[in-house]
Amino acid sequence: MAAWLLLAAGSSTAAQLGARQKAAQPDIEGEANAAAAPQPTGPCEYFHAPGFDDANATHHITSSGIPRYYGVYVPPGYDHKTSTQWPLIFDFHGRGATPREQYENSQYYLNTRGRNYVVVYPQGYEVSWQGASYTNDSVNDLQFVTDLLAKIQSHYCIDPNRIYASGKSNGGGFVDTLACSDEGDPFAAFAMAAPALYTDNSLGSCTKKRAVLEAHGTIDKIIPYTGGPGNGGELPDIDEWVSWWGKRTCGASARTHNSSDLGGYTATSITCDRKSGADLNNIILHYKVTRTGHCWPSITGHNYDALNQPAHSCRTPILDFTDRVMDFFDSWNAQTKP
Repeated sequence: MAAWLLLAAGSSTAAQLGARQKAAQPDIEGEANAAAAPQPTGPCEYFHAPGFDDANATHHITSSGIPRYYGVYVPPGYDHKTSTQWPLIFDFHGRGATPREQYENSQYYLNTRGRNYVVVYPQGYEVSWQGASYTNDSVNDLQFVTDLLAKIQSHYCIDPNRIYASGKSNGGGFVDTLACSDEGDPFAAFAMAAPALYTDNSLGSCTKKRAVLEAHGTIDKIIPYTGGPGNGGELPDIDEWVSWWGKRTCGASARTHNSSDLGGYTATSITCDRKSGADLNNIILHYKVTRTGHCWPSITGHNYDALNQPAHSCRTPILDFTDRVMDFFDSWNAQTKP
């Protein structure tokens, strides 16, 4: 044992000495290559390989003194179009989930339009998001969003007029919290599936005017459609909550339309009738999905919820929510939002 240790120590010392000697010598070739390599002068000049990457070593920031992590999906052909500004989505996972699971839940990368967005998947601190009673009160997720957005905009070629937020469950509830905050101002529209709305329990709990999309299953046992006590606090009745957003965004000009059955789901849309200028058509849009539980609704039944949460009735192929999100985001930008 002693001989082994002595040999290992000798090898380590020799390696360290060799490294120091090598470091002391001028690396003329390395210096020349470094000098010749063009350095990025703007966010559109950074290289990003297409596809999804959530490696903590390269996808992290410090926000409010806390290390935070995230994943990013980069569209095909991104680095072949450095002059193109790409739309951006921040997509928030549910409690206990991960960026990769949300990537496989919303599946923007499989959607014809969604695959042409840069999509950021933030990681919740202790796998949850601000607003629920079970989260860490010392963590400011709204500041994290602001800090992360600043980093993404400084390293990716992003269209500042087309920035959006989506999420599911606790992550969806946080999207609502974001929508109700000043930190949500850079976002053009907000989409949520089965959101845990712990911070939005009355008309007066939020004063922002936003474009809001929501889908909710009628047999959701985690975040009940009719509200009541939840795991992280009191929850509102979804129909009532939708009406609040109509009043916040449109005021007295809110005009509500309730559809008939559309094949297993109904739609409630709210338009702001304006006396001058164009109406804000369907600025609040809600899908009430029958025979569906605590899910990001999928028409194929092959997203993460459908494959991994059979107890939550997520395999019912009724509504392609991702495609509805794309429709909604296509309708709003920084110039057309309320």
